[in-house]
Amino acid sequence: MQDPAAANSILEGVRSQIAPDDSVLKAARERLADVREASEEFEGALRSFRSGSVAHLTANDPVHDADGGIVLDRRNYSELGPDGDDVGPVEIVHRVRDFIKPLVKKSHPNARFDLSKRGICIGFGEPVAEDQDPSVDLIVALTRKDKAGLWIPHLERENWDASDPEAHTRLLEDAYEATNHAVQRAIRVVKAWNRQFDPPGLSSFNIEALGLEAITTEMSLSRAVAKLFRYAAVELEKGLTQDPAGVSDPIRLLIDKDEVLNRLRAAAELLAAAVEAGDNMVAAQTALADVFFDYVEAPAGAASKGSVAQALRAGNTGVRIGAGGVISTGTGLGRAVKTTRAYGERGRE
Repeated sequence: MQDPAAANSILEGVRSQIAPDDSVLKAARERLADVREASEEFEGALRSFRSGSVAHLTANDPVHDADGGIVLDRRNYSELGPDGDDVGPVEIVHRVRDFIKPLVKKSHPNARFDLSKRGICIGFGEPVAEDQDPSVDLIVALTRKDKAGLWIPHLERENWDASDPEAHTRLLEDAYEATNHAVQRAIRVVKAWNRQFDPPGLSSFNIEALGLEAITTEMSLSRAVAKLFRYAAVELEKGLTQDPAGVSDPIRLLIDKDEVLNRLRAAAELLAAAVEAGDNMVAAQTALADVFFDYVEAPAGAASKGSVAQALRAGNTGVRIGAGGVISTGTGLGRAVKTTRAYGERGRE
């Protein structure tokens, strides 16, 4: 099997571009630790936990927030949730917010406390590197009766949903060990790809869940990314991604399914071409420039899919394919490509 050296090198460059600043990550983790410590003093708290991309080691630059939660013992709050008298989460979330506010302000006097759909959002007013000021999102979770996972708030609907954010973190940590972090690196790169689109098609959690299913052994970065794209395209055509912990509902797409599939299929095809390019840097870069268009430039003399499509629509028989499958426009060496209908141009599905 040919070593995809060129594709690996280019994708490592993407990974370098999206790497979060260490000082920002440190600040996010410390702020979450301070909020967790305060929340653990709340009456009936069993424990606190960390979750989300910072905890999962899949955060990219910029770092917006750190996620976590407090777990309340339902025996102390027997009226709450579907296992009790079905009392909603709004009042208890307000109580937790009011309780932690003076405790957190001892270390962070500029902190402000708002409510989001799921819980408490704490802003800090303490910018660090590159003026990033990561917030903390804290959910107030409730143990479930004789069932795995937790009840987590949905404040807009004033009810509770089943989830298991603690299990999600454990599953990812186990996967990193089993794959020597191949799945973590691929998830971060695919998250960067997804973020290029407006709007993105997949949630970060969906990409993480698909990564857990797709990548189970150690492999190179380009092969892992290619496998994740290919797996996601196949599996999402069958149906929505299941919760890795088997507790919550399937993970919803953020946009129309057909549009998500078109994006994934195009990326999978181009990643396969980049892997097959072996050590041919020009061929690999040409393929990857259309996948990671915010991060990879097409090599000089080579054309991206968008420019080729424009030339073909104009009837330009100067579009040519050269050695290694590299596509160029103009009158260079290589065989001419006949005029045809453009398909799959960037920005069009």
